[in-house]
Amino acid sequence: MSLTTNTLIFVHIPKSAGTTLSRIIDWEYDPRRIYSVIGRYFRWSYNRLLRLPQRRLSQIQVFKGHMPFGLHQHLKRPAIYLTVLRNPVDRAISDYCFSANGRLHPDHRQVKNLTLREFIDTTPYNNIQTKLLAGQIPGYDFLAGECTPEMFTAATENLRNHFALVGLTERFEESLALAKVLFGWSVRRYVSFRVTRGRPSEESIPPATRSLIAERNAFDVALYDQAVGLFEELAARNREDIADAVRALRHAREIGATESLFYRCTSAVLKAFTNVNSAVGIC
Repeated sequence: MSLTTNTLIFVHIPKSAGTTLSRIIDWEYDPRRIYSVIGRYFRWSYNRLLRLPQRRLSQIQVFKGHMPFGLHQHLKRPAIYLTVLRNPVDRAISDYCFSANGRLHPDHRQVKNLTLREFIDTTPYNNIQTKLLAGQIPGYDFLAGECTPEMFTAATENLRNHFALVGLTERFEESLALAKVLFGWSVRRYVSFRVTRGRPSEESIPPATRSLIAERNAFDVALYDQAVGLFEELAARNREDIADAVRALRHAREIGATESLFYRCTSAVLKAFTNVNSAVGIC
């Protein structure tokens, strides 16, 4: 079956360029057929999704948001997965900066007075890429739970067996080009969303702190290494198509920059519609 006809499940890893990709998805599909797991209320939103009747689930073409692997088990239609992974050390630093500097972030009060080292020493949110992709933790309180070797094995097997595309934040343009090729997306314009502000320079972060982050996220480091290998294999098989898609995307980014206000405003409307429709089912 063509990938363009499968139900698409986008597992959005926090601080991995997922917001930019999510906004692109809003433009590529009928917003009435998108279910968004709402970021701030992701536990409630995902649990609501699991309670939807099959009649409603069958009408949805795209599911996206901060949710664990496994939704396909609740669907009767064939489904494929998409995600974007990020270097775990850089992801953790970005997560800290986003929480510390973002006044609307739910963890802002707890994080704003912590140093990066203190944050890494105290946060339970480690190895979240492995936790999300393992999809095994009951009660959807997985982000703060323990990460085990069994979960790492499950995550790697899920990546290899269920994901049509595992993109990389560090190679976002190529990742988007692969999505354009595999899923038949047009992507006529786009801009980047939620670029973390106030991030310290790489030189200002002590090597010992980076080593600690890698140690606390050892499963994610190993998972990311495997994801890089999968990405390279897929890119090699689609090399010529990717080159054409990258050229088109660079033009789309230029258009997005020129029409930034229009794109951002329309994206905000599409996001609001899909969130409301996902929450209360107006369509």
